[in-house]
Amino acid sequence: MPQARRPYTWLQVLMIVMTVVAMTIGALALHYIETRLVSTAGESLSMAAAEIADKLDRLLFERHGDVRMMARAFGSHMSNTAYVNSYLAWMRESYRPVYLWLGVTDQHGRVIAATDPKTVGQDVSKSAWFRAVRSGTAVFVGDVQPYEASSGMDAVAFTAPIIDSRGAFLGVVTTLMGLPVLEEVVTKTVHDVQTTGTFLGTSEYQFLTQAGDVFIDSDLIHKGNVNLIRLGLPSALINASAPPGYLEEAHKRRHVPVVTGHARTRGYGEFSGLQWQVLVRMDRSDILLPIRPMFVLLYWATGRLRKEYEQAQQESAHARAAEATLREGEHQTRAIVETALDAVISINERGQITDWNHQAEATFGWSRQEAIGRLLATTIIPPRYREAHERGLRHFFATGQGPLLNRRIEIVALHRDGREFPVELSISPVRLGNVWIFSAFVRDITQRKSAERRLAAQYAVTRVLAESLTLQGASARILQAICESLDWELGIIWHVDQQANVLRFIDAYHVPAVQVAEFVRISRERTFLSGIGLPGRVWANGQPAWIPDVVKDTNFPRAPVAAKVGLHGAFGFPVRIGKNIYGVIEFFSHEIREPDGNLLDMVAEIGLKVGQFVERQRTESELQQAQALLLQAQKMEAVGRLAGGVAHDFNNLLTIISGSCHFLLASLDRAGPLRKEVEEIKRAGSRAATLTSQLLAFSRRQVLTLKELNLNDVIRNTEGMLQRLIGEDVNLVAVLDPALGNVRVDPGQVEQIIMNLVVNARDAMPSGGRLTIETANVELDETYAHQHAIARPGPYVMLAVSDSGQGMDKEIQARIFEPFFTTKDQGRGTGLGLAMVYGSVRQNGGSIFVYSEPGQGTTFKIYLPLVDEQADAASVPASASVELPRGTETVLVVEDEPGVRAVILRILREQGYTVLEARHGLEALHLGTQPLAKIHLLLTDVVMPQVSGREVAENLTRIHPEIRVLYMSGYTDDAVVRYGILAEGTDFLQKPFTPSTLAYKVREVLDSPRGPARSDL
Repeated sequence: MPQARRPYTWLQVLMIVMTVVAMTIGALALHYIETRLVSTAGESLSMAAAEIADKLDRLLFERHGDVRMMARAFGSHMSNTAYVNSYLAWMRESYRPVYLWLGVTDQHGRVIAATDPKTVGQDVSKSAWFRAVRSGTAVFVGDVQPYEASSGMDAVAFTAPIIDSRGAFLGVVTTLMGLPVLEEVVTKTVHDVQTTGTFLGTSEYQFLTQAGDVFIDSDLIHKGNVNLIRLGLPSALINASAPPGYLEEAHKRRHVPVVTGHARTRGYGEFSGLQWQVLVRMDRSDILLPIRPMFVLLYWATGRLRKEYEQAQQESAHARAAEATLREGEHQTRAIVETALDAVISINERGQITDWNHQAEATFGWSRQEAIGRLLATTIIPPRYREAHERGLRHFFATGQGPLLNRRIEIVALHRDGREFPVELSISPVRLGNVWIFSAFVRDITQRKSAERRLAAQYAVTRVLAESLTLQGASARILQAICESLDWELGIIWHVDQQANVLRFIDAYHVPAVQVAEFVRISRERTFLSGIGLPGRVWANGQPAWIPDVVKDTNFPRAPVAAKVGLHGAFGFPVRIGKNIYGVIEFFSHEIREPDGNLLDMVAEIGLKVGQFVERQRTESELQQAQALLLQAQKMEAVGRLAGGVAHDFNNLLTIISGSCHFLLASLDRAGPLRKEVEEIKRAGSRAATLTSQLLAFSRRQVLTLKELNLNDVIRNTEGMLQRLIGEDVNLVAVLDPALGNVRVDPGQVEQIIMNLVVNARDAMPSGGRLTIETANVELDETYAHQHAIARPGPYVMLAVSDSGQGMDKEIQARIFEPFFTTKDQGRGTGLGLAMVYGSVRQNGGSIFVYSEPGQGTTFKIYLPLVDEQADAASVPASASVELPRGTETVLVVEDEPGVRAVILRILREQGYTVLEARHGLEALHLGTQPLAKIHLLLTDVVMPQVSGREVAENLTRIHPEIRVLYMSGYTDDAVVRYGILAEGTDFLQKPFTPSTLAYKVREVLDSPRGPARSDL
C-alpha cells in the first residue's frame, strides 16, 4: 500500500523559507540599528567633547583678556599699592569663585600686592611665570600644576607684564584659576548626553594635558597621577591636528568596550590655547541597552520556528507567531526612532517624506500625518536652498556620491510658521534592492548658537576694552560688537550726570541696513530722569530690563518715534562702578522679542566689564590731573626757591636802602633839591619790597600771623577803599551771609587777596560793569572733592568775587595762576597778582577755582576751612605817628651784614636806646656773658655763620631769664622753620623793614607782659 502523502508539506517549506528570511531580516535590522546607535552615540559624544573644548577655549580666553586689562590698568598705578590691592580684591569678589589667587610683583619679582596678604613680600623671581614675561610683552599661560599661592591646589596661571607709558618693565600681574571652574564647564554638556532618551547609561569624562596627564576625571575614586598616552589609550594617542571625532576602544581600567568622543582645545583669537584633550565616553553595552530585548525576541522566535519545523502539525500556528514577532520587532524599531533625541526623517527617491518621528513634529511644527507624502524641500528647506537640494539629489543618482552625505553639517531649516532656525543635519542613504531610501537626522541647535553668540559678544567687548584708551573711543565698537553678535539693530549708551541728576546720551550704533536716524536724533537731544523710560528704569532699579514691544509700553516716551521707524523689542542694562551706576546701555530690534534670561545674565557681566574700564579711565584721568597739578607745584616750587635764594641778600639790601633814605630825608630840607630824588629811591625800594613779598606769597614762603576772623568784617572794613580802587563806573555789590562762620588766616594776606581779585576784575571791565563780593557757609561733599582734585570734603567759608567783564577761554583759565603769565598790555602788570592769590590761599589751607566763559564774565571762588573759634576784632591799620616811640633800655643787636647792622644801630640809638653791637653769634655770646651785662632785649638775625640766632637766644636766656628776644630774617619761612623759630608766641620781624617798623616792634616787645623769655617755643 503506498505511503500516505504527508499533509501540508508545502507549508513546512514555506515556514522554513519564512524563518530564514525573518532571521536574515532581523539580523540585518539588528546590525543596522546597532551600527546606527553606536554611530549616533559616538557623534553625540564627539559633539559634546568639541563643545566642551570650545567652552574651555573661550573661558581661558576670557581670563587671558582679564589679565591683559589688569596689566594695562596697573601700568600707571604701581606706586599706589592701596589702589592695586583694592582692584585685586574687587576682581576676586566679582568673579568668585573663578580666581583662587591674584597678585602683583615689582620688577624684581617681589610680591607687592595680593588677595592673600600672607604672600605679600615673597620673592617669586625664579618662578617660571615671572621669568616667562620678564623680557617679553606677551601673556604667559601656565599649564595645570600645583602653586604655592593656591595652597598647593592645581590651577592654571595667567601672567602679564606691567609696562608703563615709556615701555619700561614695572612688574607682573598673575591670576590663578582653579580647576573646579573648568569642571563646571563640562557638567551641563555631559548632563545633556546622559539625559537623552536614546542612551540609558552614564557618561565618563576626562581632561588631559598635551602630555597626556589626566587633571580632571569624573571617576573621583580612581583619580590620580595617570598618563593615558603612556598607557597607550587609542583616543589619547590621536594626533593633535586631528578633528573632533569618536572611536571604539577598550576601557583601560574596567576592560570593557567603550565608545569615546574626543576633541582638543585649540585656542581662541590671539590666545593660542593649551592643546588640552577632552574625552567623553560611554560603555558600548549601555549604548546598545535599548535593543537587548530584540536579541531575546529573535532567539525566542528562532526556537519557536525550530519547534514548528519539528512539529509540522503546528506549522500554521508557528507562521502566525513569526508574523507577530516580526510586527513586534517593527514596533520596537519604531519605538527607538520615536524616542530619539534628533528629528528622524526618511524620504524616497522622489524626495517625498516617508517617515517622520515625534521629535520631527516638535522641531518643525508639522504632524506626522501632515508631513508624510510632502516634499522634503517644500517642508523644511528655506526657498533659497531648494534648488541646491534638488541638484544634490540628481547628482547622487547620477554618480552615487554627495558632498553632504554621511557627515554632520550646520544649515538653516524652515519651521511651519515661516521662521528660520539653525540645525545640525546628517543624511545617510540606504539601498534596498533597486530602491534608495534616505534617512535624515536633524538636531535643533538654536540654543547652542545663541550661547555661542552671547559668548562671542562677551569676548568682542573684552577685546574692544583691552584695545581702547577712552570710553568715547570704545562706546561705538562695544555697541557694534553686541548688535552684530546678538542680532540687534540699534544700540545707545547713556551716562549719569551726577550734578544734574539725569542720564545723558553718549553714543549710538546701528546696522547700516536700518533707517533709525530720527530715533537716534531724538535720543541725542533729550535726557532721562530716574525711573523714566527704559534708561531711567534701569538706572532706578539697578537691574537689566526687557520690553517686548516699546510701542505698547506706557513708560517709553520715545514710543511715537519708535513706531515711526519700526522699532519694537528692547532691553537695557546698567554699567556699574562698584555699587554705583555709571550709565545705561540699551538695544533695539525691529522684531517683537520675548525676554531672554540668559541674555540678561550675560549683559550684566558686560556692564561690569565696561564699568571696570570706566573706573580705570577715570583713575588714569585723575592721575593725569594730579601730574598736571604736580607740574604746576614744581613750577611754583622752582620760582619759590629762586625767590628764597635771593630773598636774604635782597631783603638786607632793601633794609639798608630804606634806612638810608630815612636818614637822608631827616637831614634834608623839605624844599631841598635832592629831597625828591631820595623820596623816589625810597618809593622804588618800597615797590621792590612789595614785589619780593608777592614772589614769596605765590610760592607760599611768607611768614604768617594766623588769627581767627570773620571775612564779613574784613570786607566791610575795606569796602570804601575797594570802591575808590575800582572807580565810579563799576558798581560794587557785597552779598554777605549774616551767619558766616570764622576762618583762621593771616589778615594781611586776606586783604591782599581781596584787593588783587578786585583789581583783576576792574581790569576785565574797562567800560564799567558790576562787581560782586559774596560770602557763604558751604559744605563740600565727596562728589565735589572727587571732581576737584585739590579740594577736600568738609565745611568751608566761601569767598566769591564775580565780574561782568570779558571772561576767559579754557586756554587762559588753564594758565591763569602761572607766575608771570598775564593777558594785560606790556607794562600794565607783572603777572604775579593771581599767582600771589593762589599761593596765599593754598598757604592758608584753602583752595581757589575759576569759572568763566568768553563774554560771560568771571567768578573766582575761594574756600577756606571753617573754624569754631571766636573771631578777633578786625581793624583798619592806623597811620604811623610822626614821632617814633623811644626807650632807654639796653638792646644787644646781632647782625652779620655790616650795612644792615649800621642802620639798626643808628635807628635805635636815635630813639634813646643803649645799643650793644655783635658782628656774629660768638661775639654776642661773649658780650652777653659778661658779669656786668644788663641786657633787656636781644635783637638777632636768624641765619648766621657758625652760631645761629636761635643758639644765641638759648644760651643767653639761660643766663638772663628776663631777657626779651626779637628775631629778624630776610629768609623765607622754610629757613625759619628749619631753625625752629616759627612757633606761636615767638616775636619775629621780617626783612626788609623800615625804621618806623623797627622802632614800633622793639617797643612792642619790650612793653609786653613779663614772663619767661620766648626764645624757643
